[in-house]
Amino acid sequence: METVGIALLGVGTIGSAVLRMIREERERIAERTGLFLDVRWGLARHRERVVQAGLSERAATTSIEPILADPSVQVVVEVLGGEEPAAAYMKRALEAGKHVVTANKEALSKHFAELVAAAREHQRALLFEASVGAGVPLMVSLRQLLTTNRLHRIRGIVNGTTNFILTLMAEEGVPYQEALRQAQELGYAEPDPTADVEGYDAAYKLSILASLAAGRHIRPEVVERRGITTVTPDQILDARTRGGAMKLLAEAELVDETWRLRVRPVFVPASDLLAHVRLNLNAIELTGDRVGTIVLYGPGAGPSPTASAVIADVLDAVRFGPALLPNLEPAT
Repeated sequence: METVGIALLGVGTIGSAVLRMIREERERIAERTGLFLDVRWGLARHRERVVQAGLSERAATTSIEPILADPSVQVVVEVLGGEEPAAAYMKRALEAGKHVVTANKEALSKHFAELVAAAREHQRALLFEASVGAGVPLMVSLRQLLTTNRLHRIRGIVNGTTNFILTLMAEEGVPYQEALRQAQELGYAEPDPTADVEGYDAAYKLSILASLAAGRHIRPEVVERRGITTVTPDQILDARTRGGAMKLLAEAELVDETWRLRVRPVFVPASDLLAHVRLNLNAIELTGDRVGTIVLYGPGAGPSPTASAVIADVLDAVRFGPALLPNLEPAT
């Protein structure tokens, strides 16, 4: 049995879910993999938050330094959210010889090539399944597809929060603010929902997916973006009358060797599978030159699906290391 020392950066909704799932599943994971997961550190702005999440006072820190200096920490799990200090912490962890697992789509999408380069230089894993699909096994599918296919289209619902809100508005006639409140109560939306409802979250995820498909870092700033706050009750009603639904779609398409990316609310007819994706579920279409179009479907928001993806990445980081790193050119 090998013990895997873990440092958890962030003990909010997702971090607490990761900690709880490790405790509940630790014995089963050990039986299946031979790896015993041990959370050695928890980092937060206030040490009290770490203790409240269930770690000891000795394991609580407000600084990254003791984590970087601890040789027993093999994997740093970053679930702080936001660009900084998350991006800097991830880079420093890689440089210190730690594997990094993240659910942070903003920091990753803005510093993707830089972080991959640091991971490759120091021969460590950088895994990020939870940053794009939450419970949808998107990265493992992409790795397989890209070995034999050239992707030329990505299209789908990649934000479970906005899909949940639009579903309630369409099916139950719930006003936008009430639908948002319910999403926040269920842990699908943050107290400040701007990243979700204004389309930033979807743009970050699309940037990551398109970068993997293109083999170079495509920054999120190039994504044409419009969120769901512009969607009116009349548009919702009109979509239902026409037999379809309003959905926030993320689309990336390769046109004349140039990737074009956009996120926007659009009418999706009933004949389209994406019209029937409800609540916090995601569905992503990947189109390759050999395989054609495949669809991946599953929960795209929520603490439990996200924590599940994070822990799976921790195990893969230890077992496979840098072998799973994507090939990315510098940012354009």
